[in-house]
Amino acid sequence: MNPQDTAGASYPTYEMQYVDQQHQSEQPSADPYQQYSGYAYPQHTFYQSDNVSSPQHRDQMVSNPYAHGSVANVGYPIHQQWWEQASHGADRGVPIESRDNNSGVAIVPPEPLAKQQTETENQPQKGGWWPWGKTEGEKINANLRKQFNGQRGFNGHFYYKPTQSPDVEHGQVVHSRPDDYGAAATLDPDGKHIFLNSLGQEHVKYSDVAVYLSPTNFRPKRLVVQSTDYILRNRASQGGDWRRKAVSGNVPTTLRLAEWGLRPFQRSGVWHKINGSLRMLAISVPLQLLLAFPGTSSWDDGDVSENYTNFPNYQWRWPKHAINPLDQRPGSITHTTSGEHPSARHRTVRPRKLYVRQADGSWEVVDNPPKNLQYIFISYAAKSFKIDGGDGYDFVRSMAQEATLRANCTACWVDTDCIENVNGYQKDADIYAMCDVIRGSKRVVVILPDNGAEARRFWGSRMWTLPEALLGPGSEVDFMARVGDGYETKTLSLIEMTGEIWDDSQYEESGGLSTRLLAEHFAGELTLSRIELFVTACTACEYRSRLNYTMFTNNDVTLAVMGLLHYRIDRNDDDTAFQSLAQLSLRNDSDRIIERMVSLLHQTRSTDSLNPFYNLAHKDAFSTRLWDIQPTCYVVGVAYEDNTIMLDSCRVMHIRWKGFPRIAIVRDYSLAKLLATIFVTAGTWWFLQGIYITITYAPFIATTTSTPNLHYYLSLAIAAFFIFAILLSLFGPVSVRRLYGGEVLQSSSNLVGFEGVMPIAKLERIIFGNNNGRLNYEASSTPIGMECRDRDLRLGNEPNWVREGRPEAYDLPEGHRLFTLVDTGTLTVSIFSAERPPTVALLCGREGGMLRAVLCSWSFENNCLYKETVIRMPTNVWDAANLQGWLKICLASMKQQRNIERNKMITSMSQA
Repeated sequence: MNPQDTAGASYPTYEMQYVDQQHQSEQPSADPYQQYSGYAYPQHTFYQSDNVSSPQHRDQMVSNPYAHGSVANVGYPIHQQWWEQASHGADRGVPIESRDNNSGVAIVPPEPLAKQQTETENQPQKGGWWPWGKTEGEKINANLRKQFNGQRGFNGHFYYKPTQSPDVEHGQVVHSRPDDYGAAATLDPDGKHIFLNSLGQEHVKYSDVAVYLSPTNFRPKRLVVQSTDYILRNRASQGGDWRRKAVSGNVPTTLRLAEWGLRPFQRSGVWHKINGSLRMLAISVPLQLLLAFPGTSSWDDGDVSENYTNFPNYQWRWPKHAINPLDQRPGSITHTTSGEHPSARHRTVRPRKLYVRQADGSWEVVDNPPKNLQYIFISYAAKSFKIDGGDGYDFVRSMAQEATLRANCTACWVDTDCIENVNGYQKDADIYAMCDVIRGSKRVVVILPDNGAEARRFWGSRMWTLPEALLGPGSEVDFMARVGDGYETKTLSLIEMTGEIWDDSQYEESGGLSTRLLAEHFAGELTLSRIELFVTACTACEYRSRLNYTMFTNNDVTLAVMGLLHYRIDRNDDDTAFQSLAQLSLRNDSDRIIERMVSLLHQTRSTDSLNPFYNLAHKDAFSTRLWDIQPTCYVVGVAYEDNTIMLDSCRVMHIRWKGFPRIAIVRDYSLAKLLATIFVTAGTWWFLQGIYITITYAPFIATTTSTPNLHYYLSLAIAAFFIFAILLSLFGPVSVRRLYGGEVLQSSSNLVGFEGVMPIAKLERIIFGNNNGRLNYEASSTPIGMECRDRDLRLGNEPNWVREGRPEAYDLPEGHRLFTLVDTGTLTVSIFSAERPPTVALLCGREGGMLRAVLCSWSFENNCLYKETVIRMPTNVWDAANLQGWLKICLASMKQQRNIERNKMITSMSQA
């Protein structure tokens, strides 16, 4: 039986109304932003102007949505023209009430640009050089040109702006598509996005370059990423929508000066020794003067911060599906009252209808049949019988009658007669409660049009026939085929069917293994855990949905898996495949599958499905299975955006990208450090005393000529003070290096990243001023480090391509870039790859004696985190991270998710 061939759409599918059908060839090609057209988007309540005062006025505008274009917009990106028109009253768009989301109204864009130009050629142009006279579209366009011009800027540090347009980077300009975010984005009258921070304070900002959430003032700021020289030299071809600057540290001035003087002594050769001696003489006095001033004389870094910088975020929006009904959005259609309609959630004790043989030999459909009436379940693949009404249905009925009599029964359940014909809640309840009908039957009989192996395999390849065979009583299934004018019956066990019918062994974990595991589980040969049952069922059903099956709804895989589980959900065509599977998983208490799934790292190709449920049967990049993860966070809901959930009880850490801060360190206090302190303080004391004596006795020496011997001895004493101070100053550079060096006992906790890679010795000099072997590569933090581990100690070695400055030698996944993350708390370095620089680390699980840290980028438009990659961190990081609740995280990367939305737009426009 195949519900796809019998069930119609039960509910209307609510979608945004895309109006503009303009072909790309009709658009001017001068502006690179115009490669993607926009569509209807929700507006903030500010847009509900006085021009839209009554439902009647709205109806008039719906009848004529393409009025009043603006010739001033010619040459600007299409999405920006819509912005400009949406802000000047509802006479330029159609307000559409949004359904079950977090938005106010939507503005339908005007009709194609060519028609705008024809209708509005006599209208005056708006705008000018002053910002107050510009339209919203002009302001947005000017801001984009400014932020993506590739020029140099300054905000306390010099940086380079990105050169790629946001369309090229993301697939579309994000500010023109707030509906991509599950209608969670709100806008002010100037077209700026409104962000509500954890304190409930509003901040507005244009959507342009990448941003991060400032941990100091709780507002979005443009992201500046420090990058290596190779990246900066080739920044025009590197892409990315973030600003870049050179890698920099915050080393004390005295240490930088001392290291400059001592650096030549690290090289062999007479000239380097001479050069070093000259440098020592040159810096001895300036260094001593610096050590005399309070601002530069302290080598004590102060208090060491044990906690990492916090990510002060909070999600104010309601989830689409919540764990607790109190967290469900009030009035949400996803939270219907039970009993209002027939529901697939209710278990069916007896079939509602059966196809029964009467006393006179005829067959009729009987409603509410007797409870003691035995029946068989008829399974078939509709396409095998070429059912198109008429003879096809009669063929199925005749075979069902014969199978019923051969099973010594007088009734059967067959979908042609036992499912409600009218589309609606009852039809859905009949279809999705078939699992109960199968379990209550005497046995399952599969009817085939012929006795060939191909007919059996075709039946086995169908998604809906898999649960029909697995759920039947016992571990055997009867196959009845038409042979000539008669019938032939064959009985196969579930285990036998995995070789003869479910012959998917060539697909390994994607189909064959999952089907075999399910067969052994339902045959009683093997017991799968709840995690394994859910994962294998998803994998097997999703594999079959890709063979020769046309998806009837987005949730067909979910509804097929649902029959194998205990608790169920109602069909909701508004849900994506991820949302429905997530809701089903949460309802069945499947050992926190989603929480475990957050910490997995599956490298997906462009051809792979981005639904994380479909990759769970595979090992991740760390060769880890789903059940190896012990989650440390909790899922509290499923968001309106696809592939997005709400997390609580997360440990979070902010990742800094604009530069290395000064690292506060607790060092050992040894004899060498004591001597260095004496040399530095003694030299400073002699130098200051020489200055004091000079100032005190200079007037006496200048005015008194009667005592020449006294003049001589005073001058000699002053010279002795300065000479002794200079002699002690010669040891200043070595003393300063020792004061700032030594064994590190504790350092302040920070996560600092930069784009690219560099040798660890050079990196340590940037952070600490010199290279004393403080930093080490984390042995098993990322997949990149797997091949660069020490054979004896649990330490990582530096890859040759990093040491030799050849980052291009490493084979990166498609669309990824190399980044380096430095943990100053554990003094470790990790090299990882991702599509964009993550600004937040979430500790979401444990595995193999280490923590799983999900590195996320952040979008302020919908206040959402995007999973860019996953690394492993040592356990001692846990207590230093900050606890946060109610965070929204998308399990796809930001670029992947935006491409999903772009494809939805293209599909919707092509269908329209």
